[in-house]
Amino acid sequence: METTKLKRFATEARAKLRAGVATKIKSLGFDADGNAVPGSEPTKMVGGCTWNGQILPSVFAEQWEALRHRLKAKGLKEVVEEGAYTWFNRLMAIRILSMNGIAEPVLRFVDEARTSKIVDDARQGRVIPMPDQQLQRLRKLFEDSTRINEQFALLVTEFCHQTPILQACFGSLADYTELLLPNNILEKGGFIEMLNTADFITDEDYKSAELIGWLYQFYISDRKDEVFAKKGKVEADEIPAATQIFTPNWIVKYMVQNAVLPQVRSNRLPEEDKKYLINDELPEEPKKPKDLKVADLACGSGHILNECFDLLFDLYIASGYGRADAIESIFANNLVGIDIDERARQLATFALMLKACQRDDSFADARALPRVYTVPSWSASNKEEVTSKAEEFFRLSDISGEALKELREAFGLMKDADSLGSIMKFNISSSTRVLLQ
Repeated sequence: METTKLKRFATEARAKLRAGVATKIKSLGFDADGNAVPGSEPTKMVGGCTWNGQILPSVFAEQWEALRHRLKAKGLKEVVEEGAYTWFNRLMAIRILSMNGIAEPVLRFVDEARTSKIVDDARQGRVIPMPDQQLQRLRKLFEDSTRINEQFALLVTEFCHQTPILQACFGSLADYTELLLPNNILEKGGFIEMLNTADFITDEDYKSAELIGWLYQFYISDRKDEVFAKKGKVEADEIPAATQIFTPNWIVKYMVQNAVLPQVRSNRLPEEDKKYLINDELPEEPKKPKDLKVADLACGSGHILNECFDLLFDLYIASGYGRADAIESIFANNLVGIDIDERARQLATFALMLKACQRDDSFADARALPRVYTVPSWSASNKEEVTSKAEEFFRLSDISGEALKELREAFGLMKDADSLGSIMKFNISSSTRVLLQ
């Protein structure tokens, strides 16, 4: 894997997408500071809304209003960043799925005019499933052949909604980010053309789950430089860019093999699974694969989790499990990942689902998902509700004295969990832990 080319691809993609998103926001009726231009807002009507001389679904007005609120709350720069990485992640995921035979190659150009396959198929009547209102809008768009960017935007958005893995890993696009796909996405030299160029990413690269981690690190590398260059306090939403580092594969293999294999019978595993194992002695009381628990509490884009998946899968197969049963058990019983960065959580989940599908393509329906979580933020609006439910769950009304003090301090620390993450240290005594069992 040529990381130099990957870095060039990721940094160029970020620059192109950020510029495209910024231009798209302006075209939606916002000025250079992210303020709505007077009179630019959609006008609601029965069954939809009107905007810029067009009749559009009512959801457009809701998304436009959500965009206005987000710009006011976070500022133009941050919303541009959000829109860019949202579409980078989803379009990369679509490309990766198609290169692994898990989804149709909908982003591939079918002619020199850079017509994407998803648009070409729809023009020939092979339309992906979508709500009737969106289908009617698509038919209207097809009446004007020059509106190919709008056709593509509608179709690829619905593809994200209708593809189980994309929906499960990245969530819904039914908010303001749906509006931010750049208008120049299909142009010569644009991001989709970059995706269709093998010079950056080889066919073999697309088969590796490592690709996701490298791309994420390189995508945020410029942001990291910006954070390190600034003076003063680092904001919470800048922490991921400043701290995420993709660990080289041999180091991850060393860590995983020496953490997991000393607990199991590894003599039936392939030698590659034991290449970095220091002590190859078999334990007196080996654990069964189902009993192994592996947690990465700062999982990033999931590199360690992915290596654990490979090793655990081989252990299950060597123990007589079928492929599907092994994957379901790994997701349900073995692996847990946590990170403060929602983007990292999404990518780690996607990488694990890719591995599952590479071994059994029936998991493309996302019927089983890995346990990868992000740390929730306790905003001013939900702080009291979260505290109340937590105290009820842990039955704090039945606890008093030093134990109650310890738990209240722990809850106080959790209010900053989305910034502190895995560096949090809870001073909860053994006697207090017994009360919670």
